[in-house]
Amino acid sequence: MTPCYECAVPDPVATALASWLSSNGAPALVPRRGVLLALAGPFLLIGFMLRSLVQTVLRRSSSVLQVVPLLLVALTLSFFSTEVWQTIGRLHGLPLVLTTLLFVALAAAFATRQGHLDLDGLAVFTDANELRAALPARLAKRLTDRTFDAAVPGLRRREKANLVVISVLSQVVTAAVIAVIVFAFFVVLGVLTVDRFALTSWLGSDPGIAASWRVAGHEYVLTNELLRVSAFLGAFTGFYFIVSSSTDATMRAELTSGQELHVRACLAARHAYWNLLHG
Repeated sequence: MTPCYECAVPDPVATALASWLSSNGAPALVPRRGVLLALAGPFLLIGFMLRSLVQTVLRRSSSVLQVVPLLLVALTLSFFSTEVWQTIGRLHGLPLVLTTLLFVALAAAFATRQGHLDLDGLAVFTDANELRAALPARLAKRLTDRTFDAAVPGLRRREKANLVVISVLSQVVTAAVIAVIVFAFFVVLGVLTVDRFALTSWLGSDPGIAASWRVAGHEYVLTNELLRVSAFLGAFTGFYFIVSSSTDATMRAELTSGQELHVRACLAARHAYWNLLHG
C-alpha cells in the first residue's frame, strides 16, 4: 500500500534529513511541509544559491573556471573599442537593465533546456549501501543501523520541478561566478588604464565620475560608463559560458556530474526520510 503524505515525524534522524533537504535547495522533497517551510521555500533556494556561489569560487579548480583567462583575452579588445563605449557606456536606467536581463533570461532558458536529468533513474537505489553512499557522510553515519524496505511514492510534479531548478542553478551559479570575475577584472583594468581624457574622446562628452583619486601624480577615475561596460561584458560572458559549455565535452561532463551527484543525494535523503516514516 502506498503511504500517504500526511504523517507525523517523530524521528530526530528524519528531522535531520528534512532539514538537510530544506537547506540544500530541495524543500519540496520534504513530504510533510508546514506552512512556514512552504513560504520559506524560495528564500531557502536563494540561500542555497548564495552558498553555491561561494563554494564554486573556493572549491572548483577545474576546466570550468580555467576558461576565464581565455574569455578575458578574447574580451579585452572589445573593452577598448570605441563602439562599445559609445553604445553600452551611454546606456542607463531601464535600457541597461533590460539589456542585462536579456542575457540572463537567454542563459537561464538555455540552461533549462540543457539541464534534463533522468530523475526516475536517479531515484532508484538497489540496496541500503547504495543509498547511504549517495548521502552526505554526516547523514549516512546516522543511518548505519537503519533498514530501507518501505515503499516510496513516485516523484510528484512539484518535486520534479524543484530538482530541475537545482540542476539549472548549478549551471547558472557557475556562469554567475564567471560573470562577476569578468566584471571585477574590467573595472580594475579600466581604472588603471582608461583616464578621463580617453573616456571623453571615446564618448564625445564628459564621463560621469563616480569616484576619483590621485596617486603619484596620476588621477584614477571610476566612471558610470566603466561600470556599465564591465557589467555588460560580465553578463555576456556568463551567457557565452552556458552556451559554450553545452558544446565542450569536458565542461559538459563535469557540470552534469556535479548536478547528478547533488540531485541523487537529495533523492537519497527523500528515500531515507520516507522509510523512517513508514519502515
